[in-house]
Amino acid sequence: MRIFCYIFQHTFPGGRRIAMKCLVKALLKVTQVPLLFFVFLIGFLLTQIPVPAQAAESSRASVLFILDASGSMWAKLENKDKISIAKEVMTNLIKELPEGVSVGLEVYGHRRKGDCKDIEVLVPVGKGDKATLIQQIQSIQPKGETPITNSLEMAGELLKETEGETTVVLVSDGKETCKGDPCALVKALKEQGIHVTVHVVGFGVTNEEKQQLACIAEAGGGKYFTAQNANQLKGALTEVKKEVIEKAEAKPEPTPVPKAAPKEKKVIKLGIAAIKIPNLEGRTVDVYSQESEKWLGNISPKEKMLEVPPGTYKIKFSNHYLEGVEVKPGQSVEIVLGSIRIPNLSGRSVDVYEQQSDQWVGNISPKDKTLEVPPGTYKLKFSNHYLEGIEVGAGHTTEAQVGSISIPNLSGRSVDVYEQQSDQWVGNISPKDKTLEVPPGTYKLKFSNHYLEGIEVGAGKPAEVQVGVLSIPNLSGRNVDVYEQQSERWVGNISPKEKSLEVPAGTYKLKFGNHFVENITVEAGQEVTLEQ
Repeated sequence: MRIFCYIFQHTFPGGRRIAMKCLVKALLKVTQVPLLFFVFLIGFLLTQIPVPAQAAESSRASVLFILDASGSMWAKLENKDKISIAKEVMTNLIKELPEGVSVGLEVYGHRRKGDCKDIEVLVPVGKGDKATLIQQIQSIQPKGETPITNSLEMAGELLKETEGETTVVLVSDGKETCKGDPCALVKALKEQGIHVTVHVVGFGVTNEEKQQLACIAEAGGGKYFTAQNANQLKGALTEVKKEVIEKAEAKPEPTPVPKAAPKEKKVIKLGIAAIKIPNLEGRTVDVYSQESEKWLGNISPKEKMLEVPPGTYKIKFSNHYLEGVEVKPGQSVEIVLGSIRIPNLSGRSVDVYEQQSDQWVGNISPKDKTLEVPPGTYKLKFSNHYLEGIEVGAGHTTEAQVGSISIPNLSGRSVDVYEQQSDQWVGNISPKDKTLEVPPGTYKLKFSNHYLEGIEVGAGKPAEVQVGVLSIPNLSGRNVDVYEQQSERWVGNISPKEKSLEVPAGTYKLKFGNHFVENITVEAGQEVTLEQ
């Protein structure tokens, strides 16, 4: 037993095999040792022999871009708006990224004004190719707020499920506008053990805005970059790209795992099927489990399908879900989209809602003029007025021709537009725009306190209204009130400051103190000057 004790006490990882041989020889000489104990001891020593380590984590780098699409991104730098510069620089950057980098895209403020929850992951990390990423970047139309904290929180939720480290790159032209504390949030994400590095690019920001953005980068263990033009933005993002690639290359090579002996093969048919959208041409759509709401993948305009196991799913189009899509074993489900098109849209974007639920579906921009939607009934919102009952069938495009009311020579105050019958306010025509796009119908225009009624607007046909002007260039005393001659309805006044009033064509009378000057006829497009 002294031999056994000596070997056992001096067993170490590098010499266990030699120690085991010595022990066997010793035990064969000592016949008093029971066979059962001998077998147990051999088994114990075998468990102490080192085995090859598992393969190291993959060196594939992961990057999530968070892009600011708030309304301020329309501001110009060097005669070009910020969003156009960002789109151009990011598109070129995506093209130059190595194939070994998994990229995702999150955007905020791109769908609605004043909504601090307007945040969307357009492409989850590693779930889209370069073409999909570029298409999503180019489709962004800035509109809303700057919810940096909420967007980083959403990114953190996504990265909780990720084993490796992800680099988050925030590109923003301003600080938080939704009352959050992004610095504290990033610190909390790091404390939770989420493997993330946050770099921040301040694009055309003030010193005050720079302080908050730099704080986010510091809390996230990353770097802060300032960019005041396209070249500086390109330089900042190129530096980030370099760091990401170097970090990926610095990871150790995986230790080879010995090949196991071939085992008997067993084939199990899972009944995998697919959801197909053969005519998908616009944005990528996300697919979720109907019951658990777990994200399963997306369907891109390029692939037009996603393989899924049997089950019930819902598909997200912008902010609208098509629910109850049932997939049976071995069978594919085909969804044929329709679309709403406004071919002559040139002004503001038009919001699209589901007719029955009032749920916002997306918007039609003057650039795209089209929105892909599932078959159903929709309504379009023009400023404050709806065009309802838009029926969309599978595989069909429903055209909604808009009309417009224009006042080409308007230069004074804005003119409010109302629906003739319901008196519902539709929008206004400003001296800058001089035009308002509206659905076909009958409208009335409000000039100060006076209405011009019965303005007929047809589909695709503009209605043009020429205003006249009453002018008193040497007016220096009190305001002069203007009335419609026949109805004696007050129309507005001419002040000593403005010295003129825009009015529809008609006949008017002017009140100077307690005295009237009557039967002043103003024709469309004509300026009538009165001298005191």
